[in-house]
Amino acid sequence: MINSTYKISLRSTFTALVISLGAITTNAQTVVDSTKGGVKNLGNEDINVYKEYTPVLNDAFKINITPVGDTSIFNPPSLTYAIEPKPMNSNYNLSPIKPVKIKDDNIKKLYKGFIKAGYGLENLPMVDLYFNSLRSKEFNAGIRYNHLSSTGGITDYGNPSNNHDALNATGIRYFDKITLNADLGFKRDLVHYYGYKAPDLFSKAETKHVLQDVNAAFGIQTKKKNDDGIAFNGGAAFYTFSDNYQSSENNITIKAGAEKTVSKGNATLDVSYDAGKYNSDTLEFTRNILRIMPRVNIKKNLSSLSVGANLVGETENGIGAFRIYPFLVGSYQLIPETFSVYGKVSGDLQRNDLRSLGNQNPFFGKSIFLQNTNNKIMFEAGTKIKLEHNLILTASASYSDLSNMPFFYNNVDTVSTGELRSFPTTFNVVYDKAKYIKASGALEYKFAEKTAAGISIEYNNYKTDKLSKPLYIPAIRAGLHGSYAIAEKIFAKADIFYVGESNALEYSIDSTNATRTLVTKEIKLKGYVDANLTVDYRYTKLLSVFISLNNIGFNRYFRYYNYPNYRFIGMAGLSYSF
Repeated sequence: MINSTYKISLRSTFTALVISLGAITTNAQTVVDSTKGGVKNLGNEDINVYKEYTPVLNDAFKINITPVGDTSIFNPPSLTYAIEPKPMNSNYNLSPIKPVKIKDDNIKKLYKGFIKAGYGLENLPMVDLYFNSLRSKEFNAGIRYNHLSSTGGITDYGNPSNNHDALNATGIRYFDKITLNADLGFKRDLVHYYGYKAPDLFSKAETKHVLQDVNAAFGIQTKKKNDDGIAFNGGAAFYTFSDNYQSSENNITIKAGAEKTVSKGNATLDVSYDAGKYNSDTLEFTRNILRIMPRVNIKKNLSSLSVGANLVGETENGIGAFRIYPFLVGSYQLIPETFSVYGKVSGDLQRNDLRSLGNQNPFFGKSIFLQNTNNKIMFEAGTKIKLEHNLILTASASYSDLSNMPFFYNNVDTVSTGELRSFPTTFNVVYDKAKYIKASGALEYKFAEKTAAGISIEYNNYKTDKLSKPLYIPAIRAGLHGSYAIAEKIFAKADIFYVGESNALEYSIDSTNATRTLVTKEIKLKGYVDANLTVDYRYTKLLSVFISLNNIGFNRYFRYYNYPNYRFIGMAGLSYSF
């Protein structure tokens, strides 16, 4: 910054200025002194001048650089322009662009026939045969035959040999406006009452129990002409089921239904009539059920709702009852394709017949008493979660209020002397009220076709009315399964499952007094673990061989009282497509 006051030394600072003022200084050195009448010498003296600084910028003189020329000597050339009428060579070779398309899935070659056969320990032959028509837009038909039998023995028990044969034929015919389908089946199961501990006490003929099932079904379904049209369906089915102890059951079912599109969904109405007759050496009665099921189904964005009712009427030997059950099912996807939940409120009448009970327990005895189970109300909720692309978790819980719930129990037989009769154990059915709670969950993992695994668990809790505990129903079931492709041609599959303990009855005679009374005692059937392994070697696309190992742990367990299983079964065989 420049100060507002400054000091100038004429002698030391501006030499050029002193020189220019030299003449003035010389003249000033001699001055006439009038007082003394002479000339006085002033001598040398420094003078300091103080004043405001005023900067001054000298004028600048620009140099004139404007060119000056003489244009009189410049003669511009004469220019001419022309366009050549010759086109430029613009040849271009076009390469055709291939359109983008979705690659079609390879249509796998189908084979009309397939057979799988094997042989195992305990003299165990197995045959499974399929024969089916090839691809067709008009017709599809097939037939299947299955055989499995065993004549092996179980130490300290009766003869457990058994035989299973099943034959089924099916066909579907497609027309422009309707579709027809038909099924015809035959099944024969032979078992022996081996539930006694004296192996040579009875012959095979005395303990043989044969169950036969002949069934057929026919159905028709129409197609809607447009969205405002109505689609109809109907059909009929029958079966006759019998055993070699004078028990038989005949049943026929007729069904009809209609469907119409409504706003954001559809409306359906299904009607069925089920008529049956049961005969045994001591019982004979008819049982009929009429069921009407109206529904309105609505689906919007991520939610769906189905509202309706189950209207059920039943008669037994002319005595009838009519019941109305609610029906409400709703679901919602909290996260699209990842997390969904559902809830259900319902009720219905469940038919219990000789056929269904025989499939559960083929060791039933004579004169089974039959009643339908009334599921008064049922609440259920569940969820499905897709944790990752290949990992799925499902879980559900339900509560049911039941009347006439069937439970198997082992029969007791006494002679006139009050002793227990030495006869193989057979089973009958007892009915009771029950509050039923069920919870289940499963976790499934699948990676392409190479690896798959899963785990599941189920919990059952019955609070019975007359029975102190539910019979032959385990509280816990759990399973673990997995499959893995060891190489391109070797596939392994393993299953491990656990079944918890269940309740059974055991009888004895109390001879402490003269009356000799029968004593019934509840016992526990121990829980068990069963492990199975199957390895399949696919030699070609048509031919493969397999080996199957069942109950690898050699565990002895009882599904029903006095009926143990085989400790171990191994089987080897092959399969072939043709």
